Formats: sequence, C-alpha cells, structure tokens
Amino acid sequence: MKQFFICLISMLYCTTASAVDVTVQINGGILSQSCNISSQDFIKNINFPDFSPDDFSQSGATSAEQAVSIRLENCTGNVNNLTYKFSGETDDTDPTLLKVIGKGGEAEGKLATGLAIEILNEKKKKVALNTIQPLNNIITGAAYTLDFYLRYKSVSNAVGSGDASSIVYLDVYYD
Repeated sequence: MKQFFICLISMLYCTTASAVDVTVQINGGILSQSCNISSQDFIKNINFPDFSPDDFSQSGATSAEQAVSIRLENCTGNVNNLTYKFSGETDDTDPTLLKVIGKGGEAEGKLATGLAIEILNEKKKKVALNTIQPLNNIITGAAYTLDFYLRYKSVSNAVGSGDASSIVYLDVYYD
C-alpha cells in the first residue's frame, strides 16, 4: 500500500499540465425592428418581351411595366423606419434611370441605344436610382412584400436595337 501512495505522489509531481487560451469574439446587435429578405428573392431575373425600336417613337416613351416583388420575412416589432435604395450604373442622359449595360454587366455585342430602365414604386411612381427612399408603410406582421415595377424608357428620339439588359441592386435599411 505504501508503494501505491509513493507511486501516486510521484505521478502527481511528474505530470505536467498545459493550458491554451482561446478568444471567442461575440458580435451582434439588438434591433428594435428588422426583417429578413426571403432567400428566394436574393436574385431576381426579370425578362421583358422583345420590342422594336419603333415602339419608342420619341424621347420619354415607355414600355409596359414588369412587376418585381421582394418578400420580407421574420419581421420583428412595428417596422416603421424602413428605407430602401436601388443602386446601379446611371444612364448618361438621365441619372435617375438605370443604364443599359448588357447581360451580366458586360456588353457581349451590340447594346440597345437611346434606352434606359425606369424603376417605379408600388403606386407606379418613379423611384430615382441611387437615392434612399422611405417605405411610408408600417410593417406590423411577420411578413411583408415590397412591390416594384420596371420598364424601358427612351431617353432619345432614336432608339437603336441591341441587348437591353442591366443589373440593379436593392439595399434595405432600418433606422
């Protein structure tokens, strides 16, 4: 038994202990109001029908609108300070409009000329590109749909045929 205690005491003195420090950073915030954009709406593809340059007989002529819906979900509290901004490359003639830049943002061939893309809100009023806009609605439920419209708008009396694609981004802000 005495040998057992000597062996145990020897093991206690011979054993070394190592310690490793680990830093865990916690990041987050407490928002009194917020929503998430539905993962199904992270990328939207809007396909216009083909148009003829003759459909845009003068500067300011527009195509029919194409509806765009962005679903918000997991909204908390009464979201009453939501603002949004559509951003993208502005048209050279009218900086409130989205410039035609081609598919994927890169011109692969001839681009349509004399044409830009206009963004409209749910009331079909013009939304200026790269400008923060108030939603002007209070979101009281867990889900909400932002409705917008896009349409082509001629910025010249002469519209030329070609690729009329572009890219626009939507940023949503909570104050």
